[in-house]
Amino acid sequence: MLSYFTGQWKGDGAFANGKKISANVSYKLSLDSTWLVEKHADILPNRYKSVAMWGADSSGNRLMAYVFDNSGGHRKFVSTGWQAGKLVLSTKEFMKGRGNIFEHFIYEKRSAGSFRMTFEVSRDGKEWKLVDSLLFQKINTDVIN
Repeated sequence: MLSYFTGQWKGDGAFANGKKISANVSYKLSLDSTWLVEKHADILPNRYKSVAMWGADSSGNRLMAYVFDNSGGHRKFVSTGWQAGKLVLSTKEFMKGRGNIFEHFIYEKRSAGSFRMTFEVSRDGKEWKLVDSLLFQKINTDVIN
């Protein structure tokens, strides 16, 4: 299910306000192919970086993704897997003074060498607000650490 992502990708897109964003991501199978390691790095002037581990839960029915970022953040996302060409990783977190915050990443296959990643947030888990969206193109099937 996750081997689709393996390799290096370059993405270009925009924030909700129209400001441009670019990023490089790589995906590599690890730990006897039980986890997929994702490394994400925005291209300057944006500075977001993250490392994530994607794998199945103990029942094998859900995908889990643990995301660690350069602001000290760490979140756990869940998904039921690919449905109609999309993979949605979702989380809900209680933030003091703000209440529940819902977030999700939507990965949409465009071709064997292209996918769109969209990041959205919500206060209620029903009405979503776009943060950013990037179209990624595969640039290499090998991953350099």
